Amino acid sequence: MKTYLGIDLGTSSLKIIAGDAEGNVIGKASSSFEILSEKKGYSEERPQDWIKAFDLALRELLVNQPNLIESTVSLAFAGQMHSLVLLDKAGKPLRNAILWNDTRTTDEVILLNEKFGEHLLSKEKNIALEGFTLPKILWIKKYQADIWKNTWKFMLPKDYLVYYLTGKVYTDVSDAAGTILSNIEEECWDEELLSELSLEREKCPEILHSNESAGKMLKKLKEKFGFKNDIDIVMGGADNACSALGNLSGLEQGLISVGTSGVVLKYSNEASDQVGKYHYFNSALNGQKYKMGVTLSAGFSLNWFKKAIAPTVSFSDFIKRAERSPVGSKGLIFLPYLFGERSPYFNAKMTAEFKNLQASHDENDMIRSIMEGVAFSLKNVYQNMDVDDEKSKTFRITGGIVKNPFWIQMFSDIFETEIEALEMDEGPAFGALICAINFSEGKSQEEIWRNFNSVKKVYKPIEKNSNDYKKRYRLFLEYSNSNNRRNSEIE
Repeated sequence: MKTYLGIDLGTSSLKIIAGDAEGNVIGKASSSFEILSEKKGYSEERPQDWIKAFDLALRELLVNQPNLIESTVSLAFAGQMHSLVLLDKAGKPLRNAILWNDTRTTDEVILLNEKFGEHLLSKEKNIALEGFTLPKILWIKKYQADIWKNTWKFMLPKDYLVYYLTGKVYTDVSDAAGTILSNIEEECWDEELLSELSLEREKCPEILHSNESAGKMLKKLKEKFGFKNDIDIVMGGADNACSALGNLSGLEQGLISVGTSGVVLKYSNEASDQVGKYHYFNSALNGQKYKMGVTLSAGFSLNWFKKAIAPTVSFSDFIKRAERSPVGSKGLIFLPYLFGERSPYFNAKMTAEFKNLQASHDENDMIRSIMEGVAFSLKNVYQNMDVDDEKSKTFRITGGIVKNPFWIQMFSDIFETEIEALEMDEGPAFGALICAINFSEGKSQEEIWRNFNSVKKVYKPIEKNSNDYKKRYRLFLEYSNSNNRRNSEIE
């Protein structure tokens, strides 16, 4: 029996799942690492810690499933997007990686949007944001010029693990898209933008597709872990691209992900005049792109409120209180902008608010209004993605929300669509596993998905609830637009 590994290098931990081509998950392992923040707005990690986490998780997996030593044939990666890794000619990191949630690059973002905004929307199909890779490169070039001068290659986090295992430098189309330095349609580095910004082309990694091999595991590492076979290292993709691959079995479904942040994603090869209000990236499917929008404070809003008013109560009991409040939270509306907002406003100055708060409201209403506010926010994101609703009648749902049927039903009522919960929710690691199997077995991604996964439950909108929510949603939009205008004027 041949087995395969899918590895997800997240922001705070690395996760591995093992499976075979017949649809059986054989084992799982994980290992965590720390985020470093020496100044306000700074968020970094040591790339060496990712290697330690990989080694620890893989050893744990092999100890628990020793048969994998003789049966594993390929592995693939998913990874946190946008974060910047810089290597010298010896292949060693020149500094800590600057993460996707680092916000030091505001000046670089302003420069890019003012001077190259039209070009970015035309070729990269995105506006510049602090989270993206290109502003980080410009910050390094300006403030740490010696490091940029000594940089041999820049890469994304998962690419560093690929380099560790193969000694070769690659990235894939989905991660390259998140740098906003690649031409989305042509799937190559933007030579014109590189030239305009005086960035050396030779410092860019070669771009592969997500189901292509980056090479074989180095002999010394193969011996280190005890593998008996040659191990193909398959590129895989960016975490959101792999999450889509692991949750969507076709192009017709949309994806809602609710964890700390919230994401709405839909496959689409049609970028319209609305591009710039959402992200438009290459996917892990060859030739396929996707639209994506983000609400920064989704599950975090609930965690923030719980910590403030009920720190000793279990999270499940805390959320249960929302069920004591009626649809619409007795008129209370929450704007979940605790970190400003990404889509569709891209305004870091927006603020969170409870609107219409009165003495008649209690904590049950406030909890429910937060949950409704997050769903309203993601609906706003989705409606600004310019997607044909006739092709998006069903959504799949993933993330921490899958443990909360009450909240999923609320999303179904607010989005006015069916929402499917899946039997298996392994996130980006499952998407990476699909890439590994696809490379080695030649089976289609859809066939592989159906071998492993299926729909567990379908949530259908309740008409009365949907009608009530329509009124609340209109108010939510009015309040959010006003908040955006008000906070855009604050210096």
